Amino acid sequence: MAAGTTYKIGRVRLPGQREVADLPTAATLGASKHVMSRTQLAVWLSFPSRHYTPWTRNHGYILLCVAALVHLVVSLVIAMGQDARWGEVLLAPFCLTGLFWGLGLLNVLGSYGARKRDNVEAPARAKALAVWERLYYCTRDNVAFEPGVGVSFHPTETREYIFGFRGKGR
Repeated sequence: MAAGTTYKIGRVRLPGQREVADLPTAATLGASKHVMSRTQLAVWLSFPSRHYTPWTRNHGYILLCVAALVHLVVSLVIAMGQDARWGEVLLAPFCLTGLFWGLGLLNVLGSYGARKRDNVEAPARAKALAVWERLYYCTRDNVAFEPGVGVSFHPTETREYIFGFRGKGR
């Protein structure tokens, strides 16, 4: 794909936010509505990437640590005051840290579900990657194909082919 497929396309219809989640949008391509500097063929034939970066799964734990640290500091400041009651010392900092605790807990629970989903999808992604690695592209006919299978398809159907048709056969 690197040899001679990069070109400028006029009037490109870029994927919307909800259409195909793993195709890059205009902002990530650095393109306007009418001219795209990245080759559309490379986007169509690329293996679908994850919709996140792995380190983002830890944001919930980071928020919980920040909340605990701020809660501890505020609790100590209140405890050093005169006539501080333990109820005030323990519960009053939640006025400042409650949002961090809530968002951190939501992120941790959400990342747990996403990790669980990733583990369930891992075998299908491995099979799809094996199929994708065997694909070839014919520039003359503008089709992609897998040798020995006898089926050719337009490059826009790559994702459907590797996850659908061929994924069930093997």
